[in-house]
Amino acid sequence: MLRSKKDFQERNLHRQAVLEQKSRSEDDFEKYITFISSGALAITVTFIDKLSPLDQSVYIWVVLLGWFFLANTLFLNLISHYLSSRYNEKTIQDIDENISTLDLIKNIDRRNKIISRLNISSIILLGIGILCILTFTGINAYHHG
Repeated sequence: MLRSKKDFQERNLHRQAVLEQKSRSEDDFEKYITFISSGALAITVTFIDKLSPLDQSVYIWVVLLGWFFLANTLFLNLISHYLSSRYNEKTIQDIDENISTLDLIKNIDRRNKIISRLNISSIILLGIGILCILTFTGINAYHHG
């Protein structure tokens, strides 16, 4: 329950900060992960098309594994983006319902941990996918070079 006008104003400021954070979060992390993942996929397809056709390539399973990791990066990124938006809406709802500050903080922390785990997983999958593609590219550039 609100105790004063000052408390109400602070909660309203916090609500605005959550909205701003939602916007920044959506515009930054997901965009970069998506660009890097899709760019790596596109570069690999170009490499295979122009320099090392699949019928002449070796260790094709390595590039397939890389594509699998990059596709999963995009999928996890999509889930993270969706959950981030939903969690921010829930936080705004919590603020609007005047839940206690302690409960609000607990809810935000719990939600942020989930998003953080998804984002870390995306980064790891992206790194593994790029490593697989670089390995495939290096091996086949050596064999065709």
